Amino acid sequence: MGAIQSKIQICVKIDIKYLLVAYLLIILLPNTLVFAHSVDNYPNLDDHNKQITSNLGAGVNLSALEHTWKPTEELLKTDVISKIQSIKKDGFKTVRLPVAFDMFLQPNSSNFYTELVDKLGSIYNVCNSLHINLIITYHYGKVYYGSDNRFSERDRIMWMWKQLQNKFRGMGYDNLYFELYNEPTEERNAWKEDINYIIKGLRWEDKNRFYIVGGTNYNNADELLDLGKLDDDKILYTIHFYEPYIFTHQGAEWTKEKTYLTGIPYPYNKKKMPSLGKDAIGSTIEQDYTKYPAEGTKEYLLVRLRRIVEECKKRNMPLICTEAGVINTAEYKYRVQYLEDITNIMNELNIATMLWDYDQKFGIIDDGKLIKPLKKWIKIANQTQYN
Repeated sequence: MGAIQSKIQICVKIDIKYLLVAYLLIILLPNTLVFAHSVDNYPNLDDHNKQITSNLGAGVNLSALEHTWKPTEELLKTDVISKIQSIKKDGFKTVRLPVAFDMFLQPNSSNFYTELVDKLGSIYNVCNSLHINLIITYHYGKVYYGSDNRFSERDRIMWMWKQLQNKFRGMGYDNLYFELYNEPTEERNAWKEDINYIIKGLRWEDKNRFYIVGGTNYNNADELLDLGKLDDDKILYTIHFYEPYIFTHQGAEWTKEKTYLTGIPYPYNKKKMPSLGKDAIGSTIEQDYTKYPAEGTKEYLLVRLRRIVEECKKRNMPLICTEAGVINTAEYKYRVQYLEDITNIMNELNIATMLWDYDQKFGIIDDGKLIKPLKKWIKIANQTQYN
């Protein structure tokens, strides 16, 4: 009888031990799995997304690898490291790097040359060592309003991104971001369907990477609101802001029907406005010219952007601006005033912003030095906690 009781006691102890182990597994395993697939220690994802936008701070575009007018070999040899080092010295926290993916594909293929992938890897390593965020952006996509290639093209875009995603899988989740398509021009419903398709295909292979997405009509702010919040919890939403276009792009040779007029002051000053000319009657530029007295003011820009910010907050869409700036064919004093106003507004509204660009046509460098008002913007933007 005593032997039977001993066996029963042993069995009970063993059962209790296994029950305890099972209990611990039930309690701890889900948390372990969440930790293994998480890139943050925030109590909820909304807090993490806010922290991501705070970490971006003041940024600038480095225009180089999207120069499609240059041979691929020359682009691959382009030194961007020294410029990134200069950008760091100027105090920026983020570099946005536009890349014309299609310039770096093997013949009759959607496969990248290994030289590009290696180059981007080296660029990221430098940014990481300098504690600078890097945004890689796909420039000059081939999907447009009414195009009949959207289904094959979105698969091709996804495949190109997958190659880079595979390169960087497991690293840089807090300082490397993929902006999936620069300035889409598709019809709005088609764009929403296509970008959702691309995101889902990429997310299947990487649960943690943050993607940056904007609305159609060249990342238009109103189109972003129409796009709305996507069914993915690691998306930053971007706008490009060049309003008023008649001022920021004056003299730009690539949109002559909108920008041939030069000498436009900022803010609006009736006495200093150039005459429109008879050849502009009925054109887009006439419409912009007519609206400029109302739109060429800091007050207008603030009201315009505030509405976008408030709507994005309501929809829980973390908002950033990956392009804003003014062309260097505008008179210098007006450029400086516009940049001072727009960056002050971005700081006031807590919008992490990447100016276009560092030292090219929209450059913010004058005589080798950063335009003075931008120093204050950078300092404040890098300290801002976004809400």
